Amino acid sequence: MPSFHSIYDGLLIASVVLLWLSSTGASEPAPIVATASTDFLGYDGSWSAISVRVGSPEQYVLLLPSTLGQETWVVGPAGCDGTTVCENKRGGLFAANESISFRPQGLYELNFEPQLGNTGSGYYGLDTVILDDATYVSDQIVAVVNSTDYWIGSLGLGVQNTRFSGSENISPLLSSLVEQENDIPSRSYGYTAGAVYRLKSVPASLVLGGIDANRFVPNDMSFTLSQDYAPIVAINSISLSSGADSLPPNWDSNPQTLLSLDQADLFTIDSSTPFLWLPEPACEAFANALNLTYDETLQLYLFPSDNSSSPSRLDAWNLTFTFALSNLPGSSSQIEFTLPYDAFNLQLTYPFPNLDASFTSAPTNYFPLRKAANSTQYTIGRAFLQETYLAVDYERNNFSVSQAVFTMDAVSNVNLLSISRPAGSTWPGPQGSASGLSTGAMAGIGIGAGLITLITLMLIWWFCIHKRRSSNNPGAEKEKRRSLLGRFHRTPDSQTTVSELLGDKRQPTEVPADSSASRFELSGNTTFEMPAGPVSPSFYQGTNGNRRTSALSRNDPRRPAELEQQNSADKAAEAAAGSERSGSPVPPYSPAEINHRFSNSISPYSVRNSRAFETVSSGEQGISPVGHSRQSSNSNSRSMSSPISPEVASPRPQNLLSPGGNDSSTSSTSTGHNSLLVPQLGGRPPSRSPSTGSRFVEEGLSTVAEERVPSSPPPVRPHPPSPRFSWEQ
Repeated sequence: MPSFHSIYDGLLIASVVLLWLSSTGASEPAPIVATASTDFLGYDGSWSAISVRVGSPEQYVLLLPSTLGQETWVVGPAGCDGTTVCENKRGGLFAANESISFRPQGLYELNFEPQLGNTGSGYYGLDTVILDDATYVSDQIVAVVNSTDYWIGSLGLGVQNTRFSGSENISPLLSSLVEQENDIPSRSYGYTAGAVYRLKSVPASLVLGGIDANRFVPNDMSFTLSQDYAPIVAINSISLSSGADSLPPNWDSNPQTLLSLDQADLFTIDSSTPFLWLPEPACEAFANALNLTYDETLQLYLFPSDNSSSPSRLDAWNLTFTFALSNLPGSSSQIEFTLPYDAFNLQLTYPFPNLDASFTSAPTNYFPLRKAANSTQYTIGRAFLQETYLAVDYERNNFSVSQAVFTMDAVSNVNLLSISRPAGSTWPGPQGSASGLSTGAMAGIGIGAGLITLITLMLIWWFCIHKRRSSNNPGAEKEKRRSLLGRFHRTPDSQTTVSELLGDKRQPTEVPADSSASRFELSGNTTFEMPAGPVSPSFYQGTNGNRRTSALSRNDPRRPAELEQQNSADKAAEAAAGSERSGSPVPPYSPAEINHRFSNSISPYSVRNSRAFETVSSGEQGISPVGHSRQSSNSNSRSMSSPISPEVASPRPQNLLSPGGNDSSTSSTSTGHNSLLVPQLGGRPPSRSPSTGSRFVEEGLSTVAEERVPSSPPPVRPHPPSPRFSWEQ
């Protein structure tokens, strides 16, 4: 029966273990630093992209963060001409047919910011997105894009949910990292686009769930997100100043006002476009101050051919652009940001849309400025984020804009600060946790409750059940046990620790008994000797017949003796067989066979149990995303919507590796794994647009027959069709 000291020892050890688990579980997950590429890509400038992996097995691609989108866009194999030059310039290609975890959904219009004139279509599916070796999220919406309208893929940082019609909501990347994986503290991020012209090319910085405090100058200005969670600011003014000794010939003052306070309005910060989309009067002020010309074909501002103004001349003027931002137009509480001319000194290269050039043509210098048709197009693009740092906290519905820092220490070292979830957050937390309580708090509550329950049960058992059993057996022999703490106890005058030999379990150690107990002890007057069997004469007989020599050899400590086996039947059998084998109460000791394992017998490339290869299949198809319940009617709030307008629903194909039977409007389908998942519609792909009755409606679907799967799909071409551009090897 265990003693009270034994119970106390167990409770002490259990408490230490549970407290350690509580402290471990109570810690919040740390922010994730995305891997920024050292290569600068783009046909409308040089931009630092983020390296991610998509699919199973993993395929590396470079993507540009999108502050409005919530999907992952990748460039497909048909988006290139088959040359490695094209593949490298587009940040890598993603072959959906080579990913066993890709679940195709069909071809749909991208419909990304149609107010900016963006069009195109993509082949949609669900697949795994991997940020690093320890961070991966399955069942993310992935669109394979094969046109040149979007030169580099996109990594959506938005938080609006999407669902395929008839199925459950699909969380975007940030929400999945919080809810499904518990990899980041909250739905938040910090981002600056990097600058190729700073130091020795400063890469971008993207932190999910926090910020990098080394990359910006903190300020007290805070902005609120729009109702559809878009970062929108008010620009009160834009001015241009020169640090040169003499003013440009067309300037009448220094600084020059490019956008005045009476033109203040709301602008969306959108990192998926490089341009500044400004009102036409502001664009004309830029053109006059910098001597730019407007190209109707490109719809961009270029430098004149007479070399009256050029990037080198503008750079010699030491120009500085100053943007005054506030939360609302005309607010006196504002913050100013300064940007050098280098942030807007960009080049167009082949194959930029409508650019009259080839792959051997020289770059075309331009200024990233576009005329906005109306207030819905007012946008601050990626060029602005080269010199600023954007920190978005969706769960507190606010964000901040700060001046970026360009020092060797800031670029080389990371100072991560977490953005934790607020108390009582209305956003879902990690799966299984209550609203308003963090994972650490839930773990601490559970462990504390378990510890209290354990102590209570042990005390009840000791004071009730154990005491009752002890009282029912007053004459039972008690076993003396020392507590864990008692074993370390020493008397004050003791300088050594008393060691005890281990006792045989078959012969328990006796404790002093009281007078009522009998003494089990042999009398000391008479000598008792255990009976012994007859000793064989050969035991004393040596090989040379000398009995004394045999006896001495028998008692040699270097040759320990073994007793004969005590089983009389075995002994008789051995005697009959004439065996002189010795016996023992226990089998003779022999060392265990050594398992020789050398270092080269262990493979360093052992298979890792990775969730990156697990996906959850959905029994539904078609696309019809729904936004968050808090929708906005503000014309200036332009959060990118997800693909919608489902195709006609049909039973989901059994083979998830093939779009055949699933993409109801493909012209190139396959039932095998190695087919190219780039189907083409016979008509226009399903479109998506907002309506007054609901956020999204189906448009562009002509007849059911047009959506139906062809009875005999045409064979897959061995190579994707070449796009309208090509590079020589």
